[in-house]
Amino acid sequence: MKWETHCHSVYSNRRRRWFDALNTPREMIEAAIKRGLNGMIITDHDSVEGGLTGRKIARRYKEFHVIPGAEVSSRSGHILAIGIEENVPKGLALDETTERIHDLGGIAIASHPFSSRVSPSLGEGCLKTDGVEVFNAMNRGRENWKASLLAQRHERPKTAGSDAHWASAIGNAGIICNDPLEDIAKRRTGLFGNYTSMLDVQVFHFRQLVSTVANKPM
Repeated sequence: MKWETHCHSVYSNRRRRWFDALNTPREMIEAAIKRGLNGMIITDHDSVEGGLTGRKIARRYKEFHVIPGAEVSSRSGHILAIGIEENVPKGLALDETTERIHDLGGIAIASHPFSSRVSPSLGEGCLKTDGVEVFNAMNRGRENWKASLLAQRHERPKTAGSDAHWASAIGNAGIICNDPLEDIAKRRTGLFGNYTSMLDVQVFHFRQLVSTVANKPM
């Protein structure tokens, strides 16, 4: 099964008049199905609400699965919390964030640990999590290369994800496995991915601007 492991819906929009993401969980699911995916993990910023909503919606689509999660903002950087159904507070230390994710039955994956887009990023702190996102479709090549090399040297589980904040970027990267919660930890995943084009990114930023002016996702 092909899985999207890192994406954001409108539930990532935590501040009035700022649109971090542009599509509803339903729109993200429909885009994923069109891209030939079998499942997705919705990882809104510091909120499981989009993933829980998406899981309910996915029941209407035959053989498509949604796992709830969140991208948690620890003091050291972002961590994908896969398989949790309650929020983890942002701003905690790396170790405590990981512990909270485990307590909620999830696994902790270091998001884009060497990203120049996001500050802070975990860097080598990613080795304290359950796995490393070694291919992020929004990263630069060298950033992914550093994450992959570090994970390989330390024999850490690897994942890939699109980091999509809009529907057309869904499925640009992901993993192949039966059950992400079980297979990532056991290093039984294949990876796939292509970089999101600069044109798509520019169109997204333009839509963000228009959405901010209109005060609704456009």
